[in-house]
Amino acid sequence: MQRVLRTVLVLAICFALFAISSMAQVLNGTLVGTINDQTSAAVPGATVTIISESGVQRQATTNDSGGFSFAAVVTGTWEVKVTKEGFKTGAQKGIAITANSNTRADITLQLGAISEAISVEASAATLQTDTANVRSEVTGKELTNIPVPIGRNYQNILVTIPGFSPPQNAHSVPTNPSRALASNVNGAPTAGNNVRIDGASSQQTWLPHITAYVPSLEAIETVNVVTNSFTAEQGLAGGAAINVQIKSGTNQIHGAGFWYHVDNKLIAKPFTFALNNQQNQRNPKYIFNQEGGAIGGPIKKNKLFYFGAYEKSTRREFANNTGTLPTAGMRSGDFANGTALYGARGVIFDPTTGTANGSDRTAFPGNVIPSSRISPIVNLIQAKMPTINDATFRDNNFFAVGGFLFDRQTVDTKFNYNINEKWTAYGRYSLLDYTMNNPGMLGALGGAGISSAGGNTGVATGKTQSGSIATTYVLSPTLVLDANFGYTTYGTKVEQDSLDQNIGLDVLKIPGTNGKRRFEGGWPRFQVAGFNTFGVQDSFMPYERRDPQFQYVFNMNWTKGKHQIRYGIDYYRQDLNHLQAEFAGQNHGAQGGFSFAGGPTQTRGGATSSSYNSYAAFLLGLPNNYGTTYQVADVYTTKTQFFSAYAQDTFQMTPKLTVNYGVRYLNIPMPRRSDRGMERYDFVNNKMLVCGVGQVPTNCGTKNSNMLFSPSLGIAWRPNDKTVIRTGFGMNYDPLNLIRALRTNYPMLLILNGNSTDSFLPVSRLDQGIPLPVVPNLGNGIIDIPNTYALTSTGDRFKRAYIASWNLTIQRQLGKGFTLQTGYVANRTIKQTNFVDLNAGQVIGAGAAGRPFFGKFGRNVQTALVESIGHTSYDSLQTQLTRRFANGFQVNMAYTWSKAMGLCCNASNDGGPAIMARAFMDRNRAPMPFDRTHNFQSTFVYELPFGKGKAMAHGRMGELLLGGWQTSGLFSRYSGSPFTVTSDGASLNMPGSQQTADVFGTPIQKGNYGIGQSYYDPKTFGSVSGATGIRFGTGGINNLRGPGIANFDLALFRRFNVNERVNIQFRAEAMNVTNTPQLGNPSNNISNLRLNSAGGFAGGVFEITGVANTGRDGLVQRAFRLGLRVGF
Repeated sequence: MQRVLRTVLVLAICFALFAISSMAQVLNGTLVGTINDQTSAAVPGATVTIISESGVQRQATTNDSGGFSFAAVVTGTWEVKVTKEGFKTGAQKGIAITANSNTRADITLQLGAISEAISVEASAATLQTDTANVRSEVTGKELTNIPVPIGRNYQNILVTIPGFSPPQNAHSVPTNPSRALASNVNGAPTAGNNVRIDGASSQQTWLPHITAYVPSLEAIETVNVVTNSFTAEQGLAGGAAINVQIKSGTNQIHGAGFWYHVDNKLIAKPFTFALNNQQNQRNPKYIFNQEGGAIGGPIKKNKLFYFGAYEKSTRREFANNTGTLPTAGMRSGDFANGTALYGARGVIFDPTTGTANGSDRTAFPGNVIPSSRISPIVNLIQAKMPTINDATFRDNNFFAVGGFLFDRQTVDTKFNYNINEKWTAYGRYSLLDYTMNNPGMLGALGGAGISSAGGNTGVATGKTQSGSIATTYVLSPTLVLDANFGYTTYGTKVEQDSLDQNIGLDVLKIPGTNGKRRFEGGWPRFQVAGFNTFGVQDSFMPYERRDPQFQYVFNMNWTKGKHQIRYGIDYYRQDLNHLQAEFAGQNHGAQGGFSFAGGPTQTRGGATSSSYNSYAAFLLGLPNNYGTTYQVADVYTTKTQFFSAYAQDTFQMTPKLTVNYGVRYLNIPMPRRSDRGMERYDFVNNKMLVCGVGQVPTNCGTKNSNMLFSPSLGIAWRPNDKTVIRTGFGMNYDPLNLIRALRTNYPMLLILNGNSTDSFLPVSRLDQGIPLPVVPNLGNGIIDIPNTYALTSTGDRFKRAYIASWNLTIQRQLGKGFTLQTGYVANRTIKQTNFVDLNAGQVIGAGAAGRPFFGKFGRNVQTALVESIGHTSYDSLQTQLTRRFANGFQVNMAYTWSKAMGLCCNASNDGGPAIMARAFMDRNRAPMPFDRTHNFQSTFVYELPFGKGKAMAHGRMGELLLGGWQTSGLFSRYSGSPFTVTSDGASLNMPGSQQTADVFGTPIQKGNYGIGQSYYDPKTFGSVSGATGIRFGTGGINNLRGPGIANFDLALFRRFNVNERVNIQFRAEAMNVTNTPQLGNPSNNISNLRLNSAGGFAGGVFEITGVANTGRDGLVQRAFRLGLRVGF
């Protein structure tokens, strides 16, 4: 044993010496209680023994107040025994300990002999008595009994927790093969959530607002969620700290096999068919199967246990997508009906007429562009373009269909080892492997993927692995050590078609497109405002990512009288290894590309532009910007590390009053490359500093605070046994990882952006192509940066934002199993992190001349600073009514009434404000995009009272006909999200800032939806044009709201007991059983308004033609799912 102790202590010292950062782990639970006699007097000196199902025992002695505390208790079911001379032995059985929880077990001893015993079965804990944070828990049993939406992702159910915004699908399948969901919690950015699986961080390094791995539903034991007033141990979470615990084996073999099926015959027609006048379309092929199983049990009774789960998901679709393409007449240059559709905005002006600044231009005769003026390059592109049947132009006039494939397999394994009575350990390994094929909807011309849910166009494969090793050692009844190691490696690759052809350079003959390496091949990108993208859809395609992350954690718990003191340190390392020519702010990608807006075919001082103007500019080959992104190395590597340490004390001041206080220290050094530091722009001298090269320090001299301390305080008071009043405050620093903001910069990536100096003038001609990039010599580390290359950089000092949260909550047992909780919950993000383009236009109407660095250095591209400005406020009333499962019935109801305001519209900590100009920054103060005023959620499980062991029909025939039936449901109802009514940016002519529409009076909500129908009356809005002055529109940011959402998922199960250990369950589930339309926000650019011949509304703005993103991969219509589950 001495050797064991020495080993543990050496490991502890190693962790302490080499730890340099991160997030804490909360793997175990805490068990507390008070021992009283029958007169309610405290019983000091009693011996308290706790015993797990697997035979592990721990012992403590009650203090002067009769209190006892066990820290770092391994999760599972425990029994508490209490002995004291002169008293009968008291015991409670069936006490459930879950991760990151404080469970109370109070016992009253009766006079008598120790040999006499009184044992009671513990009831499920309903009151949170000893912690002040705002927390919830979802058990594996709930997850398997509630109808979880298609895909069966536990994150869909987190919406039932107060403070969670409705979940949303994020990113494509290749970027997010686990189909993790993004949620804003209590007004914090989506990147503020911290998800751990058995102690190992599961956040993606590159996209921290989603997780890299989502376990199979059958593999999950519990999901513990803390959303406010975090303790010091709970680390960097600003929104939610989510702890997912994988199941463990026990002394009994348990498991399940399952199969779930959905196909197009079980699904209603997509709402998009009706919204886009495509009701005659047949329901396309859709087959989604999920199958697998789970099993756990003993390898050696009471010593060694195993658990394993496997799940395979296969999805086959004849997918469909809608888009906007030009009519045959438009392709030939015929815009004769432009004035009928758009009025004065449909006139096409000849850019070769008028003055040099675009004034006094004359229209093309008959509004027709002569064929001789159409670019030959554009004709080659149009030859590959699918045709449409509509003679009159409208939005979403093209309907495409094609095959889509997505296969995914997940494996979750776990081994638990009780080494001896004092030492326990476990290890977990998880694996995800996937394949996807998503052809382009424009066929030979590429374009967006045929499946919008699939995202990226092309063929994708990848593998993600996650694991953890954890151990707990009891040095003495009052001193416990625990440590864990976690890792996650995320790997993915996707390639679009035609990479082996240099179409831009060899076919279209456009100079400067494509390159010599394979990932630079294929179609260039052509963006025409108001139309689908032609060629490569996404500027960041193709890509390959290999991102490992490692976490080392050590904690120590010391119980001293009424104090439970806990210390811990964390070290966290993350790497990015990417082949991806991507930059936030790039115009186009590795293949090069061009964008076309309406300015070149408008006249200055005239009407705002329409889609006709932008397509006319495309025909003439007159882009408003061009660009290419040249990746110097085939693969670039970025590394970062965190160090964190904390200390906290849980003080049981009285048996009814608990105080928790603590502090966390955080140090996040600047990230670095594999062979040097990062890069930083010198905003004063227009130079790029290459960190760690020549005379430049490895951190470029950036001052980055390493003295970040986060205090926390919580108070929980029980005025009686049925009521708890809690209040807490916690502060955490923004967990933004600069590895994302600074991943690609000059000279690692050459981001060439060519922008027009004026919105009415083209930047060049299409046939002139794109200048070739020049790779610089690093020299002494201080190098020139071309004025056409964009960048994002910190300044010479980076100050990290922080999030303060507090709550005042009352919880009360109401009787009959019901518990009511209500509280005020608030968050403040102080100095919100934003990417602010310091070279955005600062003068209305000045175009490029209003860019600060244009006159100073000649720079006409993004020059962004990562800085902390403004703040976000969140205030809410959160109410929850729950009834634990008893007598065949369980219900949970949650309601949140909230307001989230901030510097709009950066919801993920990786964007910037809508208006970049410093003088107008206050215009950004608005409701955040995720703000939902009202959010009501409810789940229920009800076992029908028929059959064996039930209240009615419990005979043999009753059991045969009526026994084993169960119904359950999930109901959601929440307010619509805010959106901005915009106007043509040419009327503002201030690069980098969004133009808003004019508003006349009070907006009128008509509530119509579908193509050609307006959700709001457009008469109360107007475009800002030169005729009314160069200015902002009178409307604000996020000044309107879209439709609210209502959804009811219903399930009906029947269970047959084969014998005492084996049961078979048939399941029928209906998602959105009422088939209630779940609508997205309407189109919002008032400049696209089209009128019919009578002057009435024809479309273009306030049309709802798509469905809401509700975290269901677009499958929001009614869908039945059939299932079979065999449990044992």
